[in-house]
Amino acid sequence: MNKTAMYREKIEALIKDWKTKFGELDEKASRATGETKAELVKALGELRQKNEVFKEKWSALQKESGAAWESMRAGVEKAAVELKEAVDKVMARFK
Repeated sequence: MNKTAMYREKIEALIKDWKTKFGELDEKASRATGETKAELVKALGELRQKNEVFKEKWSALQKESGAAWESMRAGVEKAAVELKEAVDKVMARFK
């Protein structure tokens, strides 16, 4: 398997994990009340914005190859790290 294919597998695994975590957070938000619900809904909105940025970068990267792919990968990595940290932080806060 080449480096590009391995990277795609890694990102697809992250996307699957985030989808599961977003589902868990949506479920918690539906059961929450009051201030907790408001905070969780706000946090989910922020996560969804970060997720959209990531998806745009990921989509653009998948259309590239060679040197362009390598240079765009840094942006995808940065967006992935930011989203992962944000998701983990929200998951820990609303455990």
